[in-house]
Amino acid sequence: MRYLIGLIAAVLIAAATGAARAQQVERIAAIVNDEVVSLYDLQARLHMVTVSAGLQPSPELTQRLTPQVLRGLIDERLRLQEAKRRSIAVTQRDINSAIGTLERQNRLQPGTFDDFLARQGIPKDTVVEQIRAEIAWYKLVNQRVAPRITVGPDEVQEALNRMKAQQGQTEYHLAEIVLNVDKPESEPEVRRTAQRLVEQLRGGAQFPAVARQFSQSPSASVGGDLGWIPEAALSDELRRVAPTLKEREATGPFTMLNGVDILMLVEKRRVLGSDADQATVRLDRVVLPLPANPSPADVQTQTDLASALAESVDGCEDLGRAAKEVGVSGPLAIGQFKVGQLSTALRAAVKDLPVGKASAPQRDKQGVSVFMVCERKDAPSGLPTAAEVERRLRAERIDNAARRYMRDLRFAAVVDVRV
Repeated sequence: MRYLIGLIAAVLIAAATGAARAQQVERIAAIVNDEVVSLYDLQARLHMVTVSAGLQPSPELTQRLTPQVLRGLIDERLRLQEAKRRSIAVTQRDINSAIGTLERQNRLQPGTFDDFLARQGIPKDTVVEQIRAEIAWYKLVNQRVAPRITVGPDEVQEALNRMKAQQGQTEYHLAEIVLNVDKPESEPEVRRTAQRLVEQLRGGAQFPAVARQFSQSPSASVGGDLGWIPEAALSDELRRVAPTLKEREATGPFTMLNGVDILMLVEKRRVLGSDADQATVRLDRVVLPLPANPSPADVQTQTDLASALAESVDGCEDLGRAAKEVGVSGPLAIGQFKVGQLSTALRAAVKDLPVGKASAPQRDKQGVSVFMVCERKDAPSGLPTAAEVERRLRAERIDNAARRYMRDLRFAAVVDVRV
């Protein structure tokens, strides 16, 4: 239940408002299929979200965030209603288990969760209701969605082949915050909310915390983290946007197919490419010596000889033959090294040097040297196993199906928003 812990953990750093629930519980924020979301519920959640996400509270911020926070409360009601309709129960044991996990994650002593909430002034029933809704959705998805998702061996192999073909291309580690746009006329207001979140993120708010509280994508459960995505696998919209992103900076809002997005580039790298600095090479070297204080002519003579030697050899055994012909000792086996451990000049000379081919002459303290890679062992490419690919494909399909399930619940619901 990683997503559950990510969503609920923010409660533990929130301070509750001092307003009495009795004064607000009867005021209605929304009616969801004849069930009420009270103004108290909305205000308590707004305060919790603002504090836990590290946002700077203001009347303007509250006004901007209210529609998104209310939508989250409405979705919770829909999930609980659907669970009841499907005879899926959330037991006290389920709730106690989630609370125990929260205690461990937040280094609380077992059995102290209630006391902690009381010290913070957080009503326990508010927290429990959120826990209940998330567990209910977890059970719904696993009982009604996950069993229908299949991934065949041919699909796994196709994905692996695609990854191999993309090796060496750029891939992006992205994070997202998605604000859905249900109606075209609501997009301007959603964009203004997204812009306000971008400003708060650039002012110091933490991207994962904001994503957990506001994003309406399945990635919200992991702080908006999308993981590494090869450039070829990006959607058309992301392929256009990704190269413009700055690392570790929230950017947007962008209009995407799924709504309005805020994006952050965590970092980028070559797709599944071996890190050249982590490759291990076994080197041989022939040194053409220079006098103690060589003249430019001395250096040029030995450099020309080293160039001729390098062009004439093929393989490490041949390097020894050529060295004897030009009257120098060697070759000298100088050992195995990781490319990244070599000097800057030598690293540049051998990083892409094929096995058995001599390097260009290198001037060093010993004279003019020619190096040869006699053996190379590249670092692992990072290509995932078939089982890992299958799990990834299955998780993506479950997330997409769960999103459609939630969308259908919204479309079928009768919701009366009063604020």
